[in-house]
Amino acid sequence: MRTLIELLDRASTEFGERVAAIHRGDSLTYAQLRELVETFASDLRARFDVGRGDRVALVMPNCLKPEEMKFILGDVEARVVIAHGRTWQTVREAIADLSGVEAVIGVELDTEGVLPVEALMERAGPDLPTPDIGPDDVAAIIYTSGTTGLPKGAMITHGNVLFNIKSTIRGHGFRPEDVHLVIVPLFHVTGLNTILPTSMHLGSSVVISAKTNPRDVLQLIQERRATTLFSVPTTMILLTRVRDLGDYDLSSLRLIAYSGAPMPVQTIQRLRELFPGVALHNFFGLTETTSVTTVLPSEFALSHAESIGRLVPELEAKIVDPEGKELPPGEVGELLIKGPSIVKGYYNRPEATAEAIVDGWLHTGDNAMMDEDGFIFLRGRATEMIIVAGENVYPVEVENVLTRHAAVLEAAAIGMPHPVLGQVVKAVVVRQPGAELTEREIKRHCTERLASFKV
Repeated sequence: MRTLIELLDRASTEFGERVAAIHRGDSLTYAQLRELVETFASDLRARFDVGRGDRVALVMPNCLKPEEMKFILGDVEARVVIAHGRTWQTVREAIADLSGVEAVIGVELDTEGVLPVEALMERAGPDLPTPDIGPDDVAAIIYTSGTTGLPKGAMITHGNVLFNIKSTIRGHGFRPEDVHLVIVPLFHVTGLNTILPTSMHLGSSVVISAKTNPRDVLQLIQERRATTLFSVPTTMILLTRVRDLGDYDLSSLRLIAYSGAPMPVQTIQRLRELFPGVALHNFFGLTETTSVTTVLPSEFALSHAESIGRLVPELEAKIVDPEGKELPPGEVGELLIKGPSIVKGYYNRPEATAEAIVDGWLHTGDNAMMDEDGFIFLRGRATEMIIVAGENVYPVEVENVLTRHAAVLEAAAIGMPHPVLGQVVKAVVVRQPGAELTEREIKRHCTERLASFKV
């Protein structure tokens, strides 16, 4: 396959009557999905002359403010905006001065001047010839704020997503019979570029829900016989605290995967106890790497709990110093990634692209260490580093030690100004419910495991 169009065509031909997606109790087969996509696309062409290379913005519920929305819609030069009712007030303010936006299509939105999305899914325009596109053409532009400056639109190609399907199968072992519970946001690459297209490639099903309350999640796993659950550590922490978890039938579940933040060791241990037969995967990816970049397999979930795992096949990584010199195993520097998952660049940002992607190597901006066995350990971003009397302290290293304490639920380490040392480390700690914990205990725990300047 060369494009996502071919991916959908193949799915509708080979898996036509299988359920592709379930949302709010409504299900859609692959054949129905293909028909809706074709109808929607042909109507976009007929009504608005949307063609190859045009940008159509999808604005579903999120937390962007009007100024941010205005910048993104203007920057990407969207001709058509598809907006959900819950985003309408923000979208309306954002597009007020944008002459390039020709039309707004409303989802659960009934207001003057907005075309209901149902109108584009009821009648088809003229049949569309298959667009003349290839693997290097841009399929989606996802905006990422990074740590500084204005948001940048990462241009993800058809080839990027198709490679990511391979990486997902290799790293997470997706199967045709899977039912994936999708509670991660679909404006992030895990949901959009990993779960959805890989499910389509294999002919499996996705259950899409915006509910992240632990009991809602457990209920959906039970009702839909979900086999995989991807989420952030916070959701996993809350799941382990459900007291009547044993009342739910979760026997269908075979894989729990987490990413996006450090996972407390005791939460991994608790997941092992609660889900003894379920694989636990840590994984890492960026918008600029399309999604799956490293995976920590279940057998290393506890022994290498602080690692994001090893690279998936066909990707390369190296750790470099500020001058770009590759560092040996065990040394901390910037993590660079190279391979078929690296995006084409940033839309309308040639300088930012040239700075981020050099000779095919993506400069992630993440500090990391790679050991002799290829396991990668994140050490935070360079801008987060705390410098105590000239010594570097990586917050995540301190946080990992803090969360090993049985009485600690969550922790964050930050730098505070100091008149002599420049900075000192400050820890913000959340106790486990009902736990007793003193500052002296925490300091003793850390002193036994960290150099004195890190405590």
